Amino acid sequence: MSRLDELRRMALIVNGLTLLAKADAGLITLSLAPVRLDELVRDSFGDTQILAEASNLTVTLLSCEQATVLADAHRLRQLLLNLAENAVKYNEPGGSIKVALESTNGTVELTISNTGPGIAANLLPRIFERFFRGDPAHNGSVEGCGLGLSIAQWIVAAHKGSISIKSVPNQLTTVTVRLPVLESQPI
Repeated sequence: MSRLDELRRMALIVNGLTLLAKADAGLITLSLAPVRLDELVRDSFGDTQILAEASNLTVTLLSCEQATVLADAHRLRQLLLNLAENAVKYNEPGGSIKVALESTNGTVELTISNTGPGIAANLLPRIFERFFRGDPAHNGSVEGCGLGLSIAQWIVAAHKGSISIKSVPNQLTTVTVRLPVLESQPI
């Protein structure tokens, strides 16, 4: 790894830790407004396709129902990019990524599934810990610092939602994000 690459990696770690430290201290204020999550997901889908090209991954948008949430659009974009990058990085060449956005009972559910090595059941409880990298065999070959899912969890929690991950090693890993839908107000 070159010195420039190492400096970039260190900058990512510092930025991630700074964000999480400010979040822990309650120093981050979200700019909440009605946000069409389906539009952000469609944009993210396009970004995911671009990221996936180098690994010859197939990216499919299974569903994308219209859904408006009270959210900070910048942070939701950050969440979607983080999850897209993970779906690409932790995949196998020629694998697939499937994205779905569905709305039921006042909740919108985003799922992002990918093929690849997966995460062993005994490691799943630690997946949102800072600096945790789930698969030691791939830690050196996959870029990252182990802060992405901690940041994703903070973003989802800050929006009064939940995030979970299910994985069947060497088959499918699915990240599920649930957020409250903004109920339309009568005029």
